[in-house]
Parts: sequence; C-alpha cells; structure tokens
Amino acid sequence: MILLLAFSVMPGLATDRALLVGIGKYDRMKTGWTLIHGDNDVALLSPLLRKRGFGDIVVLTNEQATKARIVEELTSLAKRCQPGDRVYFHFSGHGQPIRDDNHDEGPSKKYDESIIPYDACRDSRKMNGTYTGQYHLIDDELCPLLDAVKRKLGSGGELFVAVDACFSRGIQKDEMTDIDPDLIRYIRGTSHAFTPPGRITVKSPKEFSKGATLTVVTACRENERNIEYKAPSGKIYGSLSFYISLLLKSDADFSRWRKSFSDKAYKNRGIFQSIQHPSIEIYP
Repeated sequence: MILLLAFSVMPGLATDRALLVGIGKYDRMKTGWTLIHGDNDVALLSPLLRKRGFGDIVVLTNEQATKARIVEELTSLAKRCQPGDRVYFHFSGHGQPIRDDNHDEGPSKKYDESIIPYDACRDSRKMNGTYTGQYHLIDDELCPLLDAVKRKLGSGGELFVAVDACFSRGIQKDEMTDIDPDLIRYIRGTSHAFTPPGRITVKSPKEFSKGATLTVVTACRENERNIEYKAPSGKIYGSLSFYISLLLKSDADFSRWRKSFSDKAYKNRGIFQSIQHPSIEIYP
C-alpha cells in the first residue's frame, strides 16, 4: 500500500534540471576564437549540482556545443520540464556583439549580444570568406528558447540562467594594468563587433511570458570584458562560474543566489576584476 502510494506521487514531484554548456578549446584556425577555459567551468559545476539534488543534467563541452546542439538541447529541456521544476542553464564561452539588423535594441544601440557556440566564427573572413553569422546564437534567438522553458515551469517553477561570457566593446588597455598578465590572455569575448555581409533575418523576440521566475546573471556588463579567474588550486575558471560554485557549496537556493547578486555579495571575494561588473535581471 505504501509502495503504491509512493509510485503514485512520483510523477508530480518537482525535478531539478540543468543544461551546462562550456567551451574552452575553440578551433582557432577554423573560427578565429582563442583558447579559454569554459570546459573547466562545467566540470566544476556539474558534480556540485548533482550533490544538490539535480537529477537531470545535460553537459555539452567543446565540439559537442555547436549552435544546432545547444538549440536542440534547450528545446528538449522545455519538453521535459514539468510545472514546479527548477532549471539551471549555464553558458561558458566567448561572447560578441553582432549588428542589430531588426533594430529591436533601440536607436542608440546598434548591436545585439550573442554567445559563441563551438562552430561560430569570429568574422566573415572565415569559411573561405563566406561566414555570415549563421552559427552565432543571438539574444533574439535565445530569448524564445528560454521563454518556452519559463512557460512550461509555470508560476511555481524557477529558471536561473548564468552567462559567463562578455559582449565587449571598448575597454582600454591601460585599465587592465593591475591584472595578472597571464589572465589577460584569457578574455571571454572580443571588442571586434561582428558585421555580417548581408542582412540577418532574425525576428524580434516577444516579451517573456508569465510563468516561472526567470533570473539572468552575467559576468559583466555588455560593454565590458570578462577576465578569467585563477583559483587557489592554480586552475583557471570563468569568474562567474567560480563564484556560483561557491554558492553551490552552501545550497542551490535560487532566491538566495538572487539576493547575493543584487546585494553584490561577491565584491570582497577577489574573483571579479575591478573593470567588470556582474549584472542581474529578473523576469517574473
């Protein structure tokens, strides 16, 4: 009788799910992107999430993390989600501004943000001069994918998104003189905005639907560079990823995490460089 009851309630139990994407070993000759340590990040976070009760964890690293595969896994995640679940989505890799062809960013801003999958190229000179930005994952494309998850989770669910990349435009060299020269080699993005030949036809995303609370944290603002962090162990990680690993060592309470970022509790940790400022946005 007790056994039957246990099985009868299991389908209604909330599940903690995670999709972790970490790219460090970009193919520089093919795409132009330099080595970073995004794969270290997901190797650090995955066991900590599992320890905190996340039973559905999908990890994509390096060549697995193509644009098509990231989109596929986000779509699959939305299909698996049930009302009341908690979901964590993490991206560690390069970031780049890309020309805003649908003009949804407003008159004063000419660029969308994009995260860089394994197969995205740094500029249009790649792929024998034929690259047009088709493998960049633009914010206009990412938002509907996250919205599908948000809707499925319902008002009792939570979706926490962490982007350990930068969308850099214009940080000056002399602002980085107090940073370990070894770490300056590992900047997660570029000040070179991608301006594709021809027009990119991506629809402007709608506002997020009502549903789960969506929290988006980024390692820095859109006009800043994201410098990696050398841990006491000597291993190099993304600054945001390492900070989240410290939060995970205590719990996986997204409400506490939101407060931590809102209150800037990370400021005295020495993880983020003085030239970068983590950001947080919350969508009810």
